[in-house]
Amino acid sequence: MKVKTSLCTFFIGIASALSAQVTIDVNVNKPGVEVSPMLYGIFFEEINHAGDGGLYAELLRNRSLEGDKNRFPHYAGVGGAVLSLEKKGLLNNAQKCALRVRFSGNASGFTNEGFWGVPSVKGRTYTATFWAKGKLDGKLKVVLTDKKGEARYGEAEVEEKITGKWTKYTAKLTSHVNDNKAYFGIIASGKGDVVFDVMSLMPPTFKNRENGCRPDLAQLLYNLKPKFMRFPGGCYVEGQGSPDNAFHWERTIGPIEQRPGHLNANWGYNVHDGLGFHEFLQLAEDLGAKPLYVVNVGLWHGGKTPVDSLQGWIDECMNALEYANGDVTTKYGAMRAANGHPAPFNIEYLEIGNENNQPDPNAQSDRYYERFKKFKDAVLAKYPHMHLIGNVVAWGDDNPKWESSESVELVDEHYYRNPAWFAENFRKYDSYTRKGPKVYCGEYAVTQGFGKMGNLNAALGEAVFMMGMENNSDIVHMASYAPIFVNENDVHWQPDMIRFNGTQVMCTPSYYVQQLMAKNLGNRVLSVVQNDPYSHSMMQKMVTPQTSQLGVATWSTQASFRNFALSTMREQNEEKEILRIPNSGRDWKLKEDVFSQVSDKPGCSSILPVMSVQGTSYTFTTKARKENGDEGFLIVFNYVDPENYCWLNLGGWGNTQHGIEQTVNGSKMLTAASPGKIETGKWYDVKVVVNGDLVKCYLNDNLVIDTRLRPDTSSGVYSSATLDESSGDVIVKIVNTATEPTTAVIHLNGGSVSSAEVVRLTSIAGTNENTIDNPTNVYPTNEVLSPEGHKVSLHIPAFSLNIARIKR
Repeated sequence: MKVKTSLCTFFIGIASALSAQVTIDVNVNKPGVEVSPMLYGIFFEEINHAGDGGLYAELLRNRSLEGDKNRFPHYAGVGGAVLSLEKKGLLNNAQKCALRVRFSGNASGFTNEGFWGVPSVKGRTYTATFWAKGKLDGKLKVVLTDKKGEARYGEAEVEEKITGKWTKYTAKLTSHVNDNKAYFGIIASGKGDVVFDVMSLMPPTFKNRENGCRPDLAQLLYNLKPKFMRFPGGCYVEGQGSPDNAFHWERTIGPIEQRPGHLNANWGYNVHDGLGFHEFLQLAEDLGAKPLYVVNVGLWHGGKTPVDSLQGWIDECMNALEYANGDVTTKYGAMRAANGHPAPFNIEYLEIGNENNQPDPNAQSDRYYERFKKFKDAVLAKYPHMHLIGNVVAWGDDNPKWESSESVELVDEHYYRNPAWFAENFRKYDSYTRKGPKVYCGEYAVTQGFGKMGNLNAALGEAVFMMGMENNSDIVHMASYAPIFVNENDVHWQPDMIRFNGTQVMCTPSYYVQQLMAKNLGNRVLSVVQNDPYSHSMMQKMVTPQTSQLGVATWSTQASFRNFALSTMREQNEEKEILRIPNSGRDWKLKEDVFSQVSDKPGCSSILPVMSVQGTSYTFTTKARKENGDEGFLIVFNYVDPENYCWLNLGGWGNTQHGIEQTVNGSKMLTAASPGKIETGKWYDVKVVVNGDLVKCYLNDNLVIDTRLRPDTSSGVYSSATLDESSGDVIVKIVNTATEPTTAVIHLNGGSVSSAEVVRLTSIAGTNENTIDNPTNVYPTNEVLSPEGHKVSLHIPAFSLNIARIKR
């Protein structure tokens, strides 16, 4: 790859260093610590419609009419039918609303649009069920139609007639047309007045489980070969605004008509709770994964149960464990058997709380250690061998600690950072004490500098971090990437491993890293000595480029700017220039001397370049005013191209802090931050002083940031090795995060090589991603290698994960 001359010479240093051959000496004769048998697992949370409208196979939305107590969203009348909500004479106490339909004859009825359309697949057979009562002169048909209701893709007549008592009806229909945006409908051949509730349309499911999972999404989880599955969240465990919105397991079991569903307040939509406690346990079993259940400790977003009143929450936890683990002679074990699973599910891992140990007690963190002890004492009294997981600081701390004399077996660390952070923390766990609790890295992912949906740079940073966890398996017992799923119609959080719509699925490069690392784990860590082309031999030159641009930008905000000025130092003399603002630019308008960003679209509006600057010492000043929106405004400096620049983010992160963010080769990292906010309608004087890599930022003459820009110390080659004792294979993992390829020679100290192959994840650019329409742009490939005696050579492309499996 050609390196742009305008980039800092630091990157040129990397290129020349990596042109040299990398040698990796692997000591096979002295295997080290055992690789944890619990690496790696998965973490499921109901976010981004990951469950409802995703993994849970149900195709109808708001199937039991609980989404709105005054309306019936996602339903529409057809053929003159009149729809209304019914709140009396309901099916049972779990249901609060039903749908009354007055049929007018002539194929009148109603439709449900599903989750952004019902996927009609040619040749697929669906099972439709519903509860109904009333009077009808004629029979009902269940149908799949186009959006207008004009074309029938499939239909089936319901044999039984409607009666005056609540009755469950079932029909199977087969589609003969492909349409990702179909509608489901119930149509009558005569007139009548019928009340409907708990309607369902299920396609075939994973392993043919009743009330089961969407096969293609579940299969992708199965292909990860997870050792455990953490569920049901996440913030989803806690709820928001009310304890009613927390996950209460006992409301999510049994026949679906007995499940009231609840508001997923944390992520903004109602859930059926069809994917409930039993289904989670069944899915874990079907995946061959141990269930890891997260319990609520009496805390939710915006409220809490006092520590001295936790017994109800403790009872809920103990009852859940009895449902999963109890004999059929117990109350809840019998309930499990009645739901179709007489044998225990055997929960062995229990996490007490979710992110409930922050320094701020108002961040769902009130007296956590006391809460932990109460749950711990109750659980271990009945289940003495249960593996308990405690919370440590989950954000704002790179080195969280368990700060209680109360013993804990495992602590749950969470890291959402940029690719450089993960690569730079390759050796993070080397220095951890072996006398404290073991680590469960329960949530980690690149969430800065990941591109649009998750690029290769992000995945490679995660791979390096995972190699470091494997090397420290005596302390890092478990790990799981987060989150897994995102429905592209409802994106609340990204990146995610798997993106989907009604019929299509795409895996990000991070998914393939998770899959390849788990598939090629080994069970003993081997000592590796690698020549070090990515450290001291590369001079860390200046980050600030000789030629760059200045500009302004916004993020989810409208803002105005005026009075741009640039001062530079040339040959000891200061030169000041008033910048002229171009009367053009997408989403930008000039009125008199004020330049305003007028778009209300979410995310970052286009950067407005103001002027080029020559040299590495300059001062940029402007006046800025927030007009409205979620955040403040951005001052762009050191701008080379869309993948290499810096900006001063004032009022960022929900208008809670100021910070400098660097974007290097498409990967963004936070360099420095301080608390602060921006008021709406107020003009601010902003000044950015750049002196080489030293940057000072002022707001109304107050120094808010004083920092040094960071070189990209993450670029280079990283390696690790393990032994698979069952096969005798040596597994060597090599990640190249730099912009240039190299060659690696692996030497086995203690055996000759009989054969070898490598599986590789790479692309021509680290910023490359997969999309729904091009899901294999970044995809693993295999290559057979040609060993020589005790060594094997292989090509290491730029931006690549390479896993060599060597047979001796």
